[in-house]
Amino acid sequence: MRFSFVLILVVFSCFNLAAQSVLADFELKTNKKFEQLQLANSDSLKLDICKNLEDSFFDILTSKESFLYPFSRLNKMGKLTSPDNLFRIYNWNCVLSDGTYRYFGLIQFADKFKCKLVKLYDNRSNADMFVNYNANNWPGALYYKIIPFKSEKASAYLLLGWDGNNISSNKKLIEVLSINKNKEVQFGKPVISWRGKMLNRVVFEYAKQAQMTIQYQKKKKRLVFDHLAPSLPNYQNQFEYYGPDFSYDALVLKKGIWKLNENIDPVNK
Repeated sequence: MRFSFVLILVVFSCFNLAAQSVLADFELKTNKKFEQLQLANSDSLKLDICKNLEDSFFDILTSKESFLYPFSRLNKMGKLTSPDNLFRIYNWNCVLSDGTYRYFGLIQFADKFKCKLVKLYDNRSNADMFVNYNANNWPGALYYKIIPFKSEKASAYLLLGWDGNNISSNKKLIEVLSINKNKEVQFGKPVISWRGKMLNRVVFEYAKQAQMTIQYQKKKKRLVFDHLAPSLPNYQNQFEYYGPDFSYDALVLKKGIWKLNENIDPVNK
């Protein structure tokens, strides 16, 4: 009996080491593809490399071992794990010759035997603040933080994202991600109360040379962010001239709704 247990343990260890070796080899090859992407001199070549990256990730991320693998060497892409360990998001961008951005992403769900993957297809249009999108019509961005919360007794997540937009302006997004029992995803849910309207997401646009911050203060259950304003009054609604005006607003979570509080003290005491 003891011998059988030891044998099973040895077989399992060998299998795990083999899986780790495959993932490490994938990581090395993928790094080279990202280097090729940076050096590519045409949009068609860049998009071909991104499609190849997407297909490679889709193949490797189905293995259950990949969910816990850190992919720490892949520093030219985003890798986020939800705080409840339900899913991971992998995504990256491609800068085209006209200064616009194309985004690529996959969501990986943990499973005992084989991970489920959802491929995200960039809709290449502006993210409407009143519209829901699915994985096939995704308002692309690079996500850098996942914030879980409860809405109508169901789990939901805020995603903080960045979009390079174009040669004149950048964008930041506060996106709402919902996941149903079949692991189908939805981007956008009207849980953001903003000046008398219910938004599915918030999109901030500001000057290319400006920097905007969004910070989550967990103890206060709020997102604190720079208030944006035009550099001169006559630039109203010309967002390439917008930047922080040294005041701050916040979205505060109350009973499943994120409510706007304007002109707040940003200090998290």
